[in-house]
Formats: sequence, structure tokens, C-alpha cells
Amino acid sequence: MKLLKRIPVSVWIWTVLIIALLLFVVTRLDISSLDRGAVAQAQQGNVGAVKVEKGLAELPQEADFKTVAQNGQLELKLDAKTGHFNVVDKRNGNVWRSYPDPEQWLNEKQEGTWRNHLRSPVMLRYIDLTGKVTQPKETNLLDEQGKIIDVANIDGGFKLTFDMPSKQFTIPIEVKLEGDSVVTKIIDSGIKEGSLSLIWIRLYPFFGASHSTGQEGYLFIPDGSGALIPYSQHSTNVNRIYQEPVYGADVSFKANDEPQSRHPIMMPVFGAKSADKGFLSVIEDGAEMSDVVASPSGVFSGYNWITAQQNYRSTYKQVTNEQKNRFFITYNKKERFTGDRAVRYIMLDKPKANYVGMAERYRQYLMDKYKLQPIKPKNETKLPLTVNLVGAERQNGLITDAYLKATTTSDAMKIVQRLYGLGIDNMVVNYLGWAEGGYSDLGAPLPVDSRLGGEKGMKQFIEFAHMYDIPVYLGTNYMFNNTNAGGFNRRQHGLRDLGGTVLYKDQTIVSLGYLDKVVDREIPYFKKLGADGVLFGTVGFSSEGFGRSVNSDYNTNFPFSREESRKKQQEIMQKFKDASLELRGSKSATFAVPYLNTIDQLIDDYSYDSFSETSIPFIQIALHGLVNYTSQHVNERQEYQKQFLRDLEYGSALSFIFIAENAEDFKNADELHLYSPDYRGWETEALQQYQKMNEALGDVQNKFIVNHRTLAPEVKETTYSNGKRIIVNYGNTTYSSGGITVKPQDYLIVKGGTAR
Repeated sequence: MKLLKRIPVSVWIWTVLIIALLLFVVTRLDISSLDRGAVAQAQQGNVGAVKVEKGLAELPQEADFKTVAQNGQLELKLDAKTGHFNVVDKRNGNVWRSYPDPEQWLNEKQEGTWRNHLRSPVMLRYIDLTGKVTQPKETNLLDEQGKIIDVANIDGGFKLTFDMPSKQFTIPIEVKLEGDSVVTKIIDSGIKEGSLSLIWIRLYPFFGASHSTGQEGYLFIPDGSGALIPYSQHSTNVNRIYQEPVYGADVSFKANDEPQSRHPIMMPVFGAKSADKGFLSVIEDGAEMSDVVASPSGVFSGYNWITAQQNYRSTYKQVTNEQKNRFFITYNKKERFTGDRAVRYIMLDKPKANYVGMAERYRQYLMDKYKLQPIKPKNETKLPLTVNLVGAERQNGLITDAYLKATTTSDAMKIVQRLYGLGIDNMVVNYLGWAEGGYSDLGAPLPVDSRLGGEKGMKQFIEFAHMYDIPVYLGTNYMFNNTNAGGFNRRQHGLRDLGGTVLYKDQTIVSLGYLDKVVDREIPYFKKLGADGVLFGTVGFSSEGFGRSVNSDYNTNFPFSREESRKKQQEIMQKFKDASLELRGSKSATFAVPYLNTIDQLIDDYSYDSFSETSIPFIQIALHGLVNYTSQHVNERQEYQKQFLRDLEYGSALSFIFIAENAEDFKNADELHLYSPDYRGWETEALQQYQKMNEALGDVQNKFIVNHRTLAPEVKETTYSNGKRIIVNYGNTTYSSGGITVKPQDYLIVKGGTAR
């Protein structure tokens, strides 16, 4: 102590100043260097460190944006200080921003964290799993006083890293131009976590965000066949947003067994229209781990916005006592969902800035990606009518279940011959419930049940159908097994959630890796029977189905991520194609489209959220002419005439489900609750509907839908590439305009300038 007292005060002062200066340099001064090029002059900085006066100064400044890439259609500019970008569309002068529209910013009333969310290029949710369980928290680059580092030019765009030392998160990204698109990507290999765990990231969540006032616009969401959220104040929906996982919820991470109230997402797309501007987004890499999030104005801010949420963790159910149904809900700290995450923003030219233009562009995207070509119909004037025949079903009993024999192979011959003789000369048959146990018994379907005619009877039926040029598809469901058929053992071969529990209720979801040997055994059998192909069906009203849903699997024998699940299903479908067996799907997702010639029961409605205005035929516009599709079975319609008109509006082919006997008992069947399946009562109606559909849609089955619009509140018009128009009137009053008259609950065909 005496020695310290001898040191002059001036020395102490200088020592403290030097230490303070060193601390400033280490903690505050960013000495990272920029690559040479357009971004070389931009200064890196602590974007949250500077307090900005409320107003336009809160947003990036136009003078700070520098061109980093351009092509014949678009020009990409970066503000390296904020990490935001602008895209100039050279075709029309439209400017797209990765942040909210500045022209409306002065009218934005939101304060606090959500105001910073709006301004930030990245939002995230995280949780502390190191000790006592805490609640997840949301933050953004600005609130964390994060930095933009490692900024550099790359071919077609730029890369940079969002660094948030306060939370120990590092998130590297790339943004590139590709034709009429800008593609944003989160680089998974560079993501760093410290003691905290990422739950999700929203990258540039307010791209194209716009207020409602003074313009016509809407958000397009992939709900059902497609739905629109119109731009309005939505003052009554302060807590209502749209958020759904792409390809449905992952059953391995479902915390409860409550049924879904919304249709699962079957196409990884979303979009927005603001006045004469519009964009379509396609979630590419990591779509299986993404949610689509859409918020109308009046919820979190005055802006309408829509984005892809990239998920990195999810809650799961850890079972502690299966018999007593005891469990707790938690997150997994050790493992997060991996893989790059890419979203393609496609800029639409002004004439195409609407949902039809979005769907047309998605059609082109699918054609380019999967090398799809327009279909070549067997008959260019007659639409194929699908006849679903149910062999047998199970009826639940008090002691034992009853076997309901419905349609033998001999019955099937009679039904086909009868319908063909009436004039239905372009048919396709799906034979369901042909294996032992009937429709509800799931697993390895071989062989054909002897009570229905056995293998010999099925061969004879298929040969008989082929005499009339009628293809036959055999229905099966590989997603479930409730019979232990084919050597299936649910503990070895069943899908397991992250907690290690085999997911079993009425049936076990099968581990996809187990299916290789099943499919390899069954493909030769289908060929032996002479079947034209296979229908991948879904069970009852389940959202799970082959070619439709993707799930993580923690069965150590067959571990799969959601992405690997999607790829495995595509691999199995390719096996059938390689064996010259055609495939039909049921309520299929777009990842299955390249492998299918028909989608049965393609969704044609939406979930009726209070903020959604109406359903639109987005998926039908995208797929019509590329793949055949049907809608709900005609003889199972709830609103008969309305759904007939919907088929005309959406370009759907007809589908019936028939049986030959025990029709009354099917009302109480296990899975198929059919109320009017006896073919005898539908012969005349089937012929009449077949004739009407052929007149309306027979000559456009391989044509693209090029326009769809609302002529009046209850009147819709669909236009095909050959100029044919179908006008349907759902209303109770006659529609008349421009020489066109459509009676209530009726339709009109306009072809070559004449109405019929």
C-alpha cells in the first residue's frame, strides 16, 4: 500500500484513460474490412447504437444504397449499414424494398419493440435452455444493437452476417438476383449459438409490406386451394394472423392431438399485391422447416405483411408414463433443424400483378424445375370420369368387427359394363379396399382378398376393363399400418417422435425407411395383376398421407428429417414410375406433382378465417393442363349444385365412389362413412354430369387457365388459353351484363365469341 501511495496522481489518471481507450477500441470499434467493389465504401456499424429521431430517418436512406448486381430485368442495391436492400424492376420502374414502404411510414403508429421489428432486416425468437425453463423471447437486430459484418460482393448479389454479441447469435446470409427473382438465403453452416437456443428466424419479414389506406391490395396465403386477405384496417382482428407450417404439422413435434382447424399447406408459396405491384414467393431450401406467416394491418402494425418463418427448434412431448398418459412439453437444446433456408421472391410485371399472375408464374416455376409438359389426353373432347370402387370395409362391433363385402371383382365388371353401355365411354377405375380386411386394414396390402375374387378375379377384371380401354389403379396407403402385415412391428418399424414414443392411435405411422422392402415386394405383384398403376390414398379425414405430409422420424433404425422424409417419398414414387406403373395421389402436395398423372380430391376450398375474404383456385390455375385432378366425390357432395358449379369454375374432373351391396351399412363403417354409394341410384345422374362436363371442359383439359375473375359478388369467370370461358352464377338472381345472361345457380359456356 505504501508503494501505491508513492505513485503520482497524474500517472493514475493517464493509466485510466489508456485503459478506457483500449476498451473502446476492443468493444466498440469494428475493424472488419469490406471487399472491394460496390460495397467497399459502405461503413459497418452498430445499427442500434445511434438514436434516431422518429420519422423517415428511422428507415434506410436512399442515398446509402449502392448497386451490387443487375441483369436484364432487375437491379439489386444494398445499404451495407443497415443490411437492407432494394430491387428495381427495369420492366416497369417498380421499386421493391426489404423494409416497410417509406411513403406510409409517417402514418405508422406502432411504438416500442414492434417498431424496431418493422425496421430490422432480421427477427428471431430464442430461449434459454441452460437451466430452469424460461419462456421464449423475440428480438431483432436493432434491439440487440447488432452489427453488419463480413459484407462482400458475390456473383449476382451480396453476402453479409448479422452479428448479435449480446445474445451470442451469428446469422450469415446471401441475397442474389436470378432472372425475375431475388433469392434470399440463410447459410446454415455459419449460424452460431452461444448459451441461448434459436427457435426461429424471420429474414426480411417486411419485404413489400404496405399500409391499406389509399390502395387496392391483398395478401395471398396458401390456405386450401388459395385464399386472399384483402387490405383493410382489420380493427376487429387485433390478435388474428395466419401462421401454418408448410406441408402440415410435424407429428413428431405435436404437443397435443387436437384436430387442425385449418387446411394444411400443400404448396410452399405466398405473395402480395399492392396497387399495380405484385410478387410471388416460393420457399425453396428448407421449405419443410418453414411456416408461412401473414399479418393483416391492425394486428402488430398498420402494415400488411407476409413472410416465411424459418424454424430451428420446436416443442415436443416427452412422455414419462405412456399407460397413464403423463408427459411434459419441452424444447431440444442439443439438436436444431439444419440446412440452408432459401426464399425466392419473384417480381411480377404490372399486367400480371394479381393472384392469376402469381399462379401462372408458379406453373412456369414447376415446369422449369421438374421439366413438366402439358398433358396429352386420351380423348381430346371427353373428360375422364373417375369411378372409385370399394371392395370391402370394416364395421365396428361390440365384440368383433364385421366384414362388409361391397364390390367383388365380378361386381366391378358389371358396374363398368353398365356405365360404359349408358355412354360413359371415358372412365378410370380406382379399386379401393381390395386387400384382406377391406379399406380400413392398412399395411402390406397383398394379396387380393379371396372373398372379392382373389388374384384370379382381379386379373380378369383388369383384363375386362382394358377391353374398353379403361385403366385400373389399385388403392393403397403406405403411410400407416394397423395390421402388422408384411412382418411389420410397430416398435421396430413405427415412426417415433423426439421423445422416443411410437406414434400410435388407431394406426401406426410407418417409418419411411421400412417401406423400401415393402415396395420392392409389391411392385412386381401389381405388375403381375396387370394394374395400370397405384393410387396413394389417405385414411378418412386424416391430414397424413403419402405424397402429402412430411414428418421427422427419430426411430434409430430409420432416422429422417422432414426434408429427408419428402425426398424419401419422392424416391419411392420414382420406383413405381421406373417400373412403368402410373401414380395417382390423393389431396397431394406439390412436391408429389412430378410423379403423378392425377390428383384425386384436390382441395378446392379454404379455412374461412375471419380475415380471409374468399378462396381462389390458385393451385388449379397452376396445375390445370399439367396434371389431371378431381374434386370431392359427386355422390358425397354436401351442397350438390354449388359444388357442381365449383367443379366447372375450378376445371375439376368428375369422381364418384360406388359399391354394389351393403350400401346401408356403410353409414356406420370404420373409416368410409358413405351415405349414398349404391351405383344403381346414380347411373342416370352420372351420365348427365359426364355429358355436361364434356361440353364445358372436354376440349380444355390440356389447356392452361389464363384468367379468373369475379364479375359480380356471386358470379365467377374462368378463361382458358384457347379463349373458352366458363361463367358460373352461385347467386339467387339472374346475372346480365354485356349481352351475357346467366340464370341463378347455373352456368354459361362462352366459346369462340358465342354463348351456350
